[in-house]
Amino acid sequence: MPLMEIADATLHYDEYGTGDEVVLSSAMAFDPQAYPGCLAAPPTGHHVYTIQARGYGASSHPDSPPEQGWLDQWADDVCAFADRLGIDRFIYTGISHGGGIGWHLAARRPERLKALISVVGTPHDRAGGTDSSAGRRRMIENRRSPEIIAEQLRIMYGRTDDPVRRAAREEAIARRVEHYLAQPERETLINQGKPFPQARTDEELAEVLRGIRVPVLILAAMRDGVISPESALRAARSVPGAKAVLFEDEGHFIGTESPERLVREVRVFVDELNDVADPLAIARTGARA
Repeated sequence: MPLMEIADATLHYDEYGTGDEVVLSSAMAFDPQAYPGCLAAPPTGHHVYTIQARGYGASSHPDSPPEQGWLDQWADDVCAFADRLGIDRFIYTGISHGGGIGWHLAARRPERLKALISVVGTPHDRAGGTDSSAGRRRMIENRRSPEIIAEQLRIMYGRTDDPVRRAAREEAIARRVEHYLAQPERETLINQGKPFPQARTDEELAEVLRGIRVPVLILAAMRDGVISPESALRAARSVPGAKAVLFEDEGHFIGTESPERLVREVRVFVDELNDVADPLAIARTGARA
């Protein structure tokens, strides 16, 4: 179990591959067989580090929420982790709340990012406030109810007309419910809120996104019960030079259900990125090679 000591915390991480392209990702937990760890496998062959966010698992557990907010804290932790490894710039990718970490990195520390790859993680619609999504609130309020947790997970997965896939999802939901119920209380109570809480309306959020100046790939699932298609399209329209790929037949757990589809798109995006003499020119001008 590799552990990294940073200034005020210990971070659990896993390392995959040895390629030249360094990819960092952070989240509450990772499936080693799923995205983003599989970016290390041939033919992609990236050097991937997955970082367990502070507050979860084997990483440090603070006594109270960070004053600056969870997403900003987790973004700072990613930079501190990179500093310890001597990594100046890196590709960051994240799923769901892990994507939120990436958006905060892009806004606050753009000089550290070669690119941001957001997987079902574009900043939420502002409906219902910015303290959290309705789904997250429901999970916290009913954190010891297996029936409601399972119901919420079905919403997150989204609909499917494939009976084989539906059966596989029910098995996965049963495992996820068991894992969630076994989590310590302090972990189930963490509420990171929506990215960019200072944006109170969707238009204010779009204005924040227009200020992002790093190359961005948005991978979105149209049947996602957490991140709406409108959220993905808002980011795609607002971020200069952004590229978006929308999967009509996928839901919020595309990272474990269909990682190979994500990896193919990442490979194309990174190849395009490396074909540009100055990758930041994509974000500055809105032009693509």
